[in-house]
Amino acid sequence: MAGQDTGSVVAPAPADLPQLDDAPQRDDIAELATTFSDLMRAFTRARQQYLARDRTGGEWTLHVLLSRVVNEGPLRASALAEMVDSDPSTVSRQVAQLVKDGCLERRSDPADGRASLLVASERGRELHREHLQVRNEHFRQMLDEWGERDIRSFSELLHRFTVDFENNRKTWFDEDTDPTRDAASTAPRRES
Repeated sequence: MAGQDTGSVVAPAPADLPQLDDAPQRDDIAELATTFSDLMRAFTRARQQYLARDRTGGEWTLHVLLSRVVNEGPLRASALAEMVDSDPSTVSRQVAQLVKDGCLERRSDPADGRASLLVASERGRELHREHLQVRNEHFRQMLDEWGERDIRSFSELLHRFTVDFENNRKTWFDEDTDPTRDAASTAPRRES
């Protein structure tokens, strides 16, 4: 019956123990932001090393474009530019280089014969596979001492973070978006 004591006793949490909930705390957010900034700096250094040692003669950006076409193509050049948040004229020049190098092919768009679609050639797909093999081997060596569960858990959380980052970064520089206003309204208030 409702309201009757069932005999179970739940001891109240001691006042000196921290109360854990799912809401992130300011220090946790600050630590995550700092760690993310550290990761971005490390990524920038790795990218510079990659560009200095690139054996294929290609550029980093060309690999990014090729990867998008391999994974999500066939694509129009305008759609590719939008996917990589780049200027269409810049992507057009880079696509021309990939076509010249034999990594991409232009094919007539069946939906609109006036337009062309970008498709990865066999050479482009092979270059992409080689790039993935090298990348995956570097990660395998780096994570050699991690357990399978840790890798899977980190991968899931990193994927979630990446999706949220992509969805939110586009509004970071909107004039009407002021994250400090929201932070000030939720900041703990001192009692006087």
